[in-house]
Formats: sequence, structure tokens, C-alpha cells
Amino acid sequence: MVGVLTTLVYWFIGVVATLLGSMSGLGGGFLSVPLLYYIGVSMPIAVATSKFMVFINSIISTYRYIEKIKLPLNLYIAVVVPMIITAYLGAFLVAILPVNILSTIIGLILFVSALRMLLQRNNTGRSTSQKQGLSMYIQGAFSGALAGFVAGISGLGGGVVNVPVFIYILGLDPHLAVSLSMACIIPSSISSVIRHIIDGLIDWSIGIPLSIGALIGGWIGPRIALRMKKEKLVKIIGGVMIIATLRIIIESIIKLL
Repeated sequence: MVGVLTTLVYWFIGVVATLLGSMSGLGGGFLSVPLLYYIGVSMPIAVATSKFMVFINSIISTYRYIEKIKLPLNLYIAVVVPMIITAYLGAFLVAILPVNILSTIIGLILFVSALRMLLQRNNTGRSTSQKQGLSMYIQGAFSGALAGFVAGISGLGGGVVNVPVFIYILGLDPHLAVSLSMACIIPSSISSVIRHIIDGLIDWSIGIPLSIGALIGGWIGPRIALRMKKEKLVKIIGGVMIIATLRIIIESIIKLL
């Protein structure tokens, strides 16, 4: 009975984390990692197993989004390539440098961005047709590079950087920003999952129920997001980002003390 209840808890975490993650473009690890750690799962196992859940969620939710939204392929490539490279760099720096101060600074910057999303009234973004050309791809590449770096040093998905950049700097429609962010998570999560499998860090007794939950959350989340008005979706993204960035800030401060 205890085993069944524990499995149901993992499943429920998967549903809630990926529901919010697919609606906001953040993936879901921002919520599943601390929840798993709180109920007794070691941090390395929690991070690795959550990454598998995020991988499943990114595939399902991206499929759901592209049924309704056409992703700009050139911009996607511009974001993803540097994102993959800097994710490895960030993970490497974690092993050789004290990055807690940097993580705190990045977390505070992202926290302010999240507050802006939550409090400002009109954050609907512009159509991609209004901002094209080389500058868009350069800014997208910069966003991807920063997102990968933040993901590498913090364990969060790159969406916490990409989504606000997509909306405020590139001027994308919030729905397109979220769907593009989820699609960007796929390639970076694949490499992470492969590495975690090789290292034997994924606990499949946790990962399977989490991922079954992700099938549900990743399927329903985009449907809810696409039905929301742009202004309301931006506020949802801002609220979820606050939760995610608080995790970065709190964990970094604790490690500094």
C-alpha cells in the first residue's frame, strides 16, 4: 500500500509540474526537483529523474502547440545551437568554480523580470512579422546562449531565460514564446538524459510515474494556455517564473552561508 501511495505521489507531482511547465514554457523541473528533494529523494537523483520527465513533457507539449502554432524554424535553430553548447559550459563551471554568487545575481535579475510580467498590464508582445532580419537571430542566439548557461549552473530549464527574452526583446506573441521555449528544451534535455542514464542517476521507479504524469500535464497544459488571453497568460508565466527564480536565489544563498 505504501508503495502504491508513493507512486501516486510521484505521478501527481509529474502532472502538476508539467501542467505548469508546459503552460509557462519552463518545462516543470523548477517544481519537481524541490518537491522530490523535500520528500526524501537525493538532489542528484531528483535533478536527473526530473530531467527525464521534462524531456517527455517537452515532446508532448511541443506536439500540442505546433498543432495550432507554426514555429519559426530559423529562429529555433538560432536559439537551440548556442543553448546546447553553453549548457555544457555551465555544467563544467559548476564542477570547477564557485558559481553561487553568479547564480544569485542571475536569479535576482530573472526575478525582477518575472515581477514585471506579473505586475505590468500590457505585455502581449508583437507578431514575429514585425521583427525580422539578422538582429532577431542574433538576439535569439544570445538568449539561447544565456539560457543554456543558466540551465547548466542552476539545473533549471532554459525557458526561465528564453520566455521573457522572446516576449520583451524579440517581441513574440506570448503563446508563440511559450511554444518555442518548449521546443527548445527538447534537444538540450536529450543530451542531459543520455548523460544521466550513463551515470546511472535516473531512478526509474520515480521517473516512470513522473513521466506518466507528464503525458497528462503536457497534453492538457498547452490546451489551457492556448485558450487564455495573452495578458492572462503572461501573468501566469510571471507567477511561475517567480517560483522558479526563488529556487535559484534561496539555494544559492544557502550554499554561500
